[in-house]
Amino acid sequence: MNIANQIIQLNEPAPVSMADSWFEYSTPDHFWVHHRNIVLDRHFKKIIRGADQIGEVGCGNGLVLHHLNQAYQKAADGFELNLNALNLCPKLPGDLYIYNILQRHPKLTDRYQVLLMMDVLEHIENETEFLEAVRDHLKPGGHLIIGVPMRQHLYSDYDSVAGHYRRYSTRHLKSVVQASGFVVKEVVQWGHVYIPLVMVRKIMLKNVSGEEAIQKGFATSPIMNQMLSLLRHLDFVIPTLGATGTSAFLLAQKR
Repeated sequence: MNIANQIIQLNEPAPVSMADSWFEYSTPDHFWVHHRNIVLDRHFKKIIRGADQIGEVGCGNGLVLHHLNQAYQKAADGFELNLNALNLCPKLPGDLYIYNILQRHPKLTDRYQVLLMMDVLEHIENETEFLEAVRDHLKPGGHLIIGVPMRQHLYSDYDSVAGHYRRYSTRHLKSVVQASGFVVKEVVQWGHVYIPLVMVRKIMLKNVSGEEAIQKGFATSPIMNQMLSLLRHLDFVIPTLGATGTSAFLLAQKR
């Protein structure tokens, strides 16, 4: 396994629909990132543990790759077009690729048992074209785990600055995944306790743009981060868990 973070350039780095400043504030101990990892483990750890070939599409600064290594001792490959983000990845096993997945490189197609795509799909304008390309990188019967933001009525200037084309409904998410050659196995919504916070953020950030929107919309102080971390316990005990949320995971399988 490679621990030098070799970056393999299959394509030229390219601009993506993502605010670079987000990576400055997204760390493994950020309350939202930590909560996302807990939900991922709770619902999909069996699939992750059973896979030998794992990849992440849109790996950014390596938050998920780091978690897979720490929690599962798994080496996972990361695909990304943003070279600045790749250079922020911690030293981990697995290869990092500057790679446009639409190119379907023969080395990488039909290769992976599990692919993860965490908070990427909302940045993609043509969802079906992109998901079909992702599908072609999975082995037959392979699994795709998608994470997305939910509830279009919560869409705000923060989403716009962050590069989001949309937030999702369960119906739309399942529909676009099924249309791309997958069988939807499970949808798990989470973060319903954050709905009031996201509504307040929408009001606070009205007409706020650029770096300021990302900073005010996602960054936290150490004390605030610790306080907000406690909310995840309510998310796990309130009976409506899974019925609504600010985010969702979808598990799909390649036909």
